[in-house]
Amino acid sequence: MRRAVLPAAVLLLVTGCTADGGSATPAAPAPSVSVSTVAPSATPSPLHLRVRRTRWRLPQPLGREAVVAQGPGSPVAVAGGLLAGNASSSASYTLDLADGHVTTLPRLPVDVHDTAGVRLGGRTLVLGGGNASEQAVVQDRRRGRWRVVGRLPAARSDLTAVVAGGRAYVVGGYDGGSPALADVLTSRDGRSWRVAAHLPLPVRYAATVLVGGAVWVLGGERNGAMVDAVQRIDLGTGRAGLVGHLPRPLGHAAAVVLHGRVLLAGGRTGPDTVTDRLWWFSPASGRFRRAGRLPTGLADATPVAADPDTAYLVGGRDPGPHRPRRPAHPPLTPTRHSCSDTRGVSLRE
Repeated sequence: MRRAVLPAAVLLLVTGCTADGGSATPAAPAPSVSVSTVAPSATPSPLHLRVRRTRWRLPQPLGREAVVAQGPGSPVAVAGGLLAGNASSSASYTLDLADGHVTTLPRLPVDVHDTAGVRLGGRTLVLGGGNASEQAVVQDRRRGRWRVVGRLPAARSDLTAVVAGGRAYVVGGYDGGSPALADVLTSRDGRSWRVAAHLPLPVRYAATVLVGGAVWVLGGERNGAMVDAVQRIDLGTGRAGLVGHLPRPLGHAAAVVLHGRVLLAGGRTGPDTVTDRLWWFSPASGRFRRAGRLPTGLADATPVAADPDTAYLVGGRDPGPHRPRRPAHPPLTPTRHSCSDTRGVSLRE
């Protein structure tokens, strides 16, 4: 008997290893976690979410890097990031999310982590970040190599960025002095920047997502503590407001639009505590609903939407392979379980 077809998604975490220019190395498939839930939209409909690991991983453990989609069906660009031992990276490469194939690119002029990347006007930009100190550089890949083409108005790391209407918007961050930054910056070219809005609650390490002409800023960190604020920036008016609260304080999480819904993944609930929790968020109602769990706790991953039904979490930091699943105070390490694939399919029972 054929039953109703439900929208579905599969979240895959990487476990294989890919050599430069090679193909994915097979790994034993891990058990999957399956949960049926109701998505938080104005008219909820069933959504089936499955979570399992991929058969490949990044060339090396990496977190807090820039990952930039190059176009539909094209590999993404990965640049910078935090390596094991808390060293900043200048490496860059393209990554085919379908099979883990990696092609090495030239190195960044300035090594950075805690950075953000955007695709703006056909150019790939890496914005700010930090190494031994916070950086203001804007780095651009053009004609096969990276160049410093501009600067933010001031040094800024721990930021996020989105693109809307041909403009890049930089949200949150840290300048090395203030607990967090309130100014939301915007630019059409990565060279000239202006302030577009001010966050009512300045944060760093927030999850941001663009929905309906507004940037939603979910949680974040301030003064070393995670916050539960939900903030909304209206890009049309430049007004920003505190419009709700997360189920609990959360920073360093990833947010992505999937099947027209916002999925909030992982993050930290405390300075040294990583969560594996997944949440659906409805901007229309402001409600959060549980969407299951990741196979392991994961923070500081970079989300990439491949299409309306497919999203990936690239890189990140986990509690380490020999720690309990949700320890109270684990040391955080860059993870090679470093890419999650959320792929929409049609299910028939």
